[in-house]
Amino acid sequence: MTTRSEALAQLQSFLDRVPLYESTRNYDRVGHAGVSQLSRWIRYRVITEEECVQTVLSRHTFAASQKFIQEIVWRTYWKGWLEMRPSVWSHYLEELSRLEEASQHDAAYHAACEGRTSLRFFNDWVHELLETGYLHNHTRMWLASVWIFTLQLPWQLGAAFMYRHLLDGDPASNTLSWRWVAGLHTPGKIYVARRDNIATYSDRRWTPKVGELELDPKPLPADGPYPISPLIEATDTPPPRGSIVLLHDDDLSADLSDQFSAQELNYVLFGAPRERQSTRVATHVAALRKDTATRSKAEIINTADELAAFTTRVEASTIHSMVPAIGFERLALMKLSRELEQRGVSITWHRRGWDASYMPLARSGFFPFWEKLRRELVRLSKSFFTSQSHIATGTPPDAERPNDD
Repeated sequence: MTTRSEALAQLQSFLDRVPLYESTRNYDRVGHAGVSQLSRWIRYRVITEEECVQTVLSRHTFAASQKFIQEIVWRTYWKGWLEMRPSVWSHYLEELSRLEEASQHDAAYHAACEGRTSLRFFNDWVHELLETGYLHNHTRMWLASVWIFTLQLPWQLGAAFMYRHLLDGDPASNTLSWRWVAGLHTPGKIYVARRDNIATYSDRRWTPKVGELELDPKPLPADGPYPISPLIEATDTPPPRGSIVLLHDDDLSADLSDQFSAQELNYVLFGAPRERQSTRVATHVAALRKDTATRSKAEIINTADELAAFTTRVEASTIHSMVPAIGFERLALMKLSRELEQRGVSITWHRRGWDASYMPLARSGFFPFWEKLRRELVRLSKSFFTSQSHIATGTPPDAERPNDD
């Protein structure tokens, strides 16, 4: 399950279930048939949110597919919200570094990470995450709530733990979802995992005992405010023929985008190590990269020296790349950019039209964002998406919700 063709096939197979999605999506059932499980590809943009919406609307009306589309664009919302508040990410990293140092010998923290607590249901969730790299979104929220309010462990450590093991681990969706559960994203509004809710939506696979859950927790102390900043500058102008395009883990189908797909270009793929993630995740991403490199005929490079040598071979001094989202990829790519500048090579950042149009709408809560986007999608509907030549191929795309289902 590591190629673009497999991702497209997975979406096609889910299309008939889209109208049922609203009634099935909250149930964590064995096999997870009620959700698309496409997030392991969407996260790396092996397939994109735009492709998914186009494909769903080619089969169903907006009314029939609205809930599924809404869950797809949670990812756009999270990314846009964090892009405009970069200090949230930098503050999280500072706190995480401090807490990781302090927790090295914390027995309760290590028991939670290994699924050795007194809570059987929580241990089951942890074991599923460790063994598969996946958890249903509803279960991710339960786990986060129990971690924060029942086990009383720092949310930052929980977010880092989940990110480490999720095949679809996304810095924005994961970090901000944990903040949402903790009552930090929407100040004072927390998510409390409750006995009946867990029992109902797990078909009673898990029914916590009376007294096992903290049912009246208080929100964590506010840690803001965080000022809004503009998105970093990027272009949507196609690069000249013969240019170098750098692909990376935040956009592994960039070669198929409007900016790049119609050009004779030289592709390279940045093979940076997966920071802070498990061997299972690293293996998954390595396979996705290999598939991308094969499709785009890209050479995989790992260092600024290798990339500078490539620019010398093709006689270019500018590289073009999709701007990476805030997170570990951006940290690695900005470091690469600085090292290239020292070698006389610059990077021109590009942004997909979807992101340029919709990320700036994420200025407050999700539902004001969704209402603006919903009106736009209804207005544009099929005619908009089918006019996009790079996705109107008859082959499909991706999807899911807040924590990354």
